[in-house]
Amino acid sequence: MAQFPDQLSPLAAAQLRRTSSYTAAVLLGCSLISVLPACSTLPKQSAPVVEYAFATETKHSSLAQIVLPLRAQYPNLTGYHLLYDPLEAFAARIHLIDRAEKTLDLQYYIWDNDKIGSLALHSIIQAADRGVKVRLLIDDNNAKKMEGIYLALDQHVNIEVKLYNPYRFRHYRAMDMVLDLKRINRRMHNKSFIADNQIALIGGRNMSNQYYNVSENYQFSDVDVMLVGSAADEIVHSFDDYWNDDYAFDVQKIVNPKHYSLRFDSLKQQLDSHYQISTVQNYLDLANRSHAFEEWLNHSIQLDWIKAEIVSDSPNKIRAKAKKEQHLNFQLLKHLEKPEHSVDIISAYFVPEKKGAKMLGELAERDIRVRVLTNSFSANDVSLVHAFYGKYRKDLLKHDVELYEFLSAPETQNLNTYTEEIAEKAKVSLKGLSRSSLHAKLMTIDEKQVFIGSFNFDPRSAYLNTEIGVLLDSPKLANAVHQTMNQNLSKYAYKLLLDANQSINWKIQRHNGSVKTYQNEPKMKWWQRAGVKIISWLPIEGFM
Repeated sequence: MAQFPDQLSPLAAAQLRRTSSYTAAVLLGCSLISVLPACSTLPKQSAPVVEYAFATETKHSSLAQIVLPLRAQYPNLTGYHLLYDPLEAFAARIHLIDRAEKTLDLQYYIWDNDKIGSLALHSIIQAADRGVKVRLLIDDNNAKKMEGIYLALDQHVNIEVKLYNPYRFRHYRAMDMVLDLKRINRRMHNKSFIADNQIALIGGRNMSNQYYNVSENYQFSDVDVMLVGSAADEIVHSFDDYWNDDYAFDVQKIVNPKHYSLRFDSLKQQLDSHYQISTVQNYLDLANRSHAFEEWLNHSIQLDWIKAEIVSDSPNKIRAKAKKEQHLNFQLLKHLEKPEHSVDIISAYFVPEKKGAKMLGELAERDIRVRVLTNSFSANDVSLVHAFYGKYRKDLLKHDVELYEFLSAPETQNLNTYTEEIAEKAKVSLKGLSRSSLHAKLMTIDEKQVFIGSFNFDPRSAYLNTEIGVLLDSPKLANAVHQTMNQNLSKYAYKLLLDANQSINWKIQRHNGSVKTYQNEPKMKWWQRAGVKIISWLPIEGFM
């Protein structure tokens, strides 16, 4: 499949994806917003045909034959399997697409026209060709480069594509940001993947190279969880809520076909050609054997069965009309147990605000160990967010909250297992494979509960974007996360400490056992430090 060159580097493009919906408008249009009348640019929507996933019978599918006997053994419980390794995470998606017999429901914030996006679409078309009903729901914020492809896909009788919360001005999107910032600033950040209504995946990964160890520039460190049972059913219902929402538009009603010449047959041919490339096949081979997902699913599946709660935002949040009980953060707090000895937070973007910083500090002062892992400046793909996180560091440290910042370039021996083999066989830059950015969103309470989802611990996830996650009552997993952090934080993160002058120091332990201390923020130029400081004074923290 042809890939179209970007004018921006992938790192800059990633930053633009997160900030384009609000930063430009805040910095360039805020003076205009106050004098412009309220004006929604949302296209007119005809009454959508309501569709529900469970209206399609899937109990005789091969995936159901695996899942239903297990559900019978563990009624009202949820079985889970963690997908940490990026190759296994991709192998799981491709294998589940290949195994689907009735339905595929896929909801994403980003789906790129790259190696990963193309491989997934290749498998999706094969599934549709054998009769699988595919529903693809994509947030419109990042859909511009893919909209011609979505139009072509939608020509298949078994594939429906919808764009969520679309821009009205397709080629002049800044107009929407000026005229309708309140709506455009809110995005569907959910990621869910459902096969035959039986198995669901949720977490932080989008469908793009950097989430699966194949980007030429940097890799996201992320995590997904595979769910079956009661939690999977709730994810199906959540997908239906968004699919049937008034803000979900059929792609052909949004995108003008006159602007694109790509037809389905040509798209399929391009995807077939892309699939045959030797480096693509080498990557697939690595993914398929990374943890032998197919063998595990078919012959030796073992899941931990526990109580679990799906927490998710209502689509009404996009309209700023969701009741408090329809907000993920309200649901999460309701189901969290009171911490007794530890809280671990892993969040790519961490802006606790005054209320959150105060709460974490109070926990730490009660001798509850509070640890936060987020991105360092050099690892963060959104420097704006880092500016507002930085405001809270010193106060958190003073109240004994432990802060760790993810390294952008871990030492060679701490890279992913298949790094060198991917570079050699899939022809991915070793330099790119050696660069990392934290993208996971995870929290543990004591050795009792674990939260995994798309929700960052920042104002944007709390108040603006819609999100989904799962709270697992799993002492086994909570203990595993806690112990993994104990063992690996020194390998992958700076530890922040206050010196005698109450200045922040960054300490990192080297592979040889030596410790290096930085008195200035690592890999940060003086002008970057000044810029971040100035940004932190701006009244835009709520947009982070």
